[in-house]
Amino acid sequence: MRVAVHQQAASNGNGAVAAKKPAPKGPAAPAGPFTNINRFKVEPQSVALFEGVWREREAAMQSFPGFQGFKLTNDGDQWVAQQTWATIPEWEAWSLSDPARRTHLPLGVWQHVPAKGEGFPEDFVFLLDYNEPVNAKY
Repeated sequence: MRVAVHQQAASNGNGAVAAKKPAPKGPAAPAGPFTNINRFKVEPQSVALFEGVWREREAAMQSFPGFQGFKLTNDGDQWVAQQTWATIPEWEAWSLSDPARRTHLPLGVWQHVPAKGEGFPEDFVFLLDYNEPVNAKY
């Protein structure tokens, strides 16, 4: 069985057929704010050090362009650290900076794998919940 395929194209005058150009796209919409969310289980003896590291990080984040806010909360069983940045590239600049890379969370801290859309896990922290791959989570 033969199937005929029809294409609409314009001749360029010498018999060749030019493909139809796609309609021009408008400017890309600017990316909105990016919030990186990390969830932790913290042993009681590590809580003071854990909070201290996050206070130190928050102070350092405030000096970086695009930083919009930080919140550390505890619901009893789980700690949640949220960093909000104007754009993903500004968060990436922070995450690759010396202040971010030099502060590590203490022993006695485990991290849940971030859900898709919640961001990226901390480096050098043991992970819980291996049922979801750890990869880019924008």
